Amino acid sequence: MKKLKFISILIITFLVLLLSDVYINKKDVVTKDDSKARADRIASALNIGFEEYGLFSFEIGETNPTIWIVMDEANSEKELQKYLEKNVSKADLNHYNIDISKRNLQEVQTEHAMLLREGIAIDYIKEKNYNDVKVYYPNGKPEQVLKVIINETSERSSKDLKAELENLLATKGAELPVQLRGISYEIQIE
Repeated sequence: MKKLKFISILIITFLVLLLSDVYINKKDVVTKDDSKARADRIASALNIGFEEYGLFSFEIGETNPTIWIVMDEANSEKELQKYLEKNVSKADLNHYNIDISKRNLQEVQTEHAMLLREGIAIDYIKEKNYNDVKVYYPNGKPEQVLKVIINETSERSSKDLKAELENLLATKGAELPVQLRGISYEIQIE
């Protein structure tokens, strides 16, 4: 009889521990889901107002409770703040700091065009197996220059490579979005 009582107590204890563990873990999952749902609601509101408020990009921090927004300097930061307060619950917004930075539309378009051209040139160099050549756009600098570095030991002609890349970018440049096609640039071989 004592053995049966002891086994019954063990089983009940095991079930209580199991249920409490499930309950505790359920709370953790709900918290994770809540933060994801909160971020999704904020992202949805920002996507809806993306063009109206001249947003270039936004990011909602997962570990850092900050919403980073980059917007056109011609648009009103206060209007964006009002929009967020109207379209996102205060409970959701209270979880985050909002960091808004403003940029000039022309600068953003130039940077975008240069990064697209950089990608085209990098893909071409990989496709041609030019392992002794590197291409980069010094992002954040005011100049519109695509830099090409040829390894010192390379037998590749810098003049020929420059002509090759200029022809490629002239051809592929026609595929860029219309507002980015007219942005001038230079290729520098180093």
